[in-house]
Amino acid sequence: MKQKQILHNTRARDDAMKGGERREKAGAFRRQHRDDAGDGLCRCRHGGVPEPDRGDDVYERTRAVFGNLAEQTVERETAEPTVSPTKTPFFEATAEPTVEPTPTATPDQSPKTITIAAAGTIYAPKAVRESAQEGMDHYDFTTTFEGLSGALAGADLSVVTLETTLAGREKGYGNYNTSPQLLDALRAVGVNFVSLATERALDKGYDGLDITASELTSRSMGYAGVYPDGVNTGAAMLNVGGVQVAVLAYAYGLSDEGRERTKGDSRGVVALMETQRVTRDIAQARVDGANIVVVLPHWGTKNRAQTPDTVHAMAKRMAQAGADVILGAHPNVVQGVERISTVRSDGLTYETVVCYSLGCLLTDARDSENTAGMAVRLEMTYDPAVRRVWPGALEVTPLYIARQREDSGIVYRVVNAQDEQALEKLTLSEQAAAAQAAERA
Repeated sequence: MKQKQILHNTRARDDAMKGGERREKAGAFRRQHRDDAGDGLCRCRHGGVPEPDRGDDVYERTRAVFGNLAEQTVERETAEPTVSPTKTPFFEATAEPTVEPTPTATPDQSPKTITIAAAGTIYAPKAVRESAQEGMDHYDFTTTFEGLSGALAGADLSVVTLETTLAGREKGYGNYNTSPQLLDALRAVGVNFVSLATERALDKGYDGLDITASELTSRSMGYAGVYPDGVNTGAAMLNVGGVQVAVLAYAYGLSDEGRERTKGDSRGVVALMETQRVTRDIAQARVDGANIVVVLPHWGTKNRAQTPDTVHAMAKRMAQAGADVILGAHPNVVQGVERISTVRSDGLTYETVVCYSLGCLLTDARDSENTAGMAVRLEMTYDPAVRRVWPGALEVTPLYIARQREDSGIVYRVVNAQDEQALEKLTLSEQAAAAQAAERA
């Protein structure tokens, strides 16, 4: 707007100056005429006397006009409000919260110790089963195992071998098939894992094995040695206080009845003790992350206290392959305990604890060697810093399977042969037999 006003003023000034120039020329012309006559009068053709000359003050009047215009322009410019230039606002950056990186958890490299407990073979033929019967199809084996006095309780892994199926009345009771309620009494004394790899695993066919596995699973008890789906899925892997424990179990073969019912185990559900398979499974368990490997072999010769050379050789092969603990069963008598040192594939020497036979935990047999068993308790320490395991002291508890007549009839009791309180419930003759059992262990 101000620029347009200045342009207008400039044009007006130019026009006024031009007009002034024309008037100045006209005045000069008239003066010339007067001067030529000498009388100051104009000798024009129209013959009249001219109007008084007013062109002499045009310049002064024009300058006055432009002065006024300039003053008005200044007044208007002064009157217009001064607009300060807009300042760009300064925004203070708000400090964003510092996100601290989540620290990576440092693996615990301190040594870890676990406890393994185990006892021998269980089977409950008619005499044993009837001693626990309380109704048409109700059995309570609590009394049978209450005298164990904590020999199996409180361990991280507490193992027994079931040389019987648990298919119940549905599959017909017999020497090698009993009530699944047996598991409730075992669970009550601390047992949480069983080996099913025995020659009797398929005596009631595949259905009997499936029922047995389901009864264990429903009680949150683990098992090894059989693969009901017929697929070898390797070791049962347990996480015990941050230590990965692999458990494998093997049977030397199947009974005639089991082979007949399953056409020689056409599905391959029972893990058989073949050297190549055993060593391969142990090695694979290590590859799968096992820190400790436990093997439960069903081997040896029944009622023989002497361990065969073939069993010794197999134990050594297992140890070389990576077994840390070997807990044997099947002979139904107690055999020796040994620590063997072997050099493994990494060139280092390791120690393996071997219990060749834990004897019986429950049976109706009354021969002195059959009524004496043992429970073992072993601490194993794994050091993640060097990825090695060391076996600790082995605690052995001698067990005795007592049979005596009480008010309710014939009762079977498995007792700690060194527990005086448990022995007080036995007759004098049974106490004497328990003392002999303690010597065998």
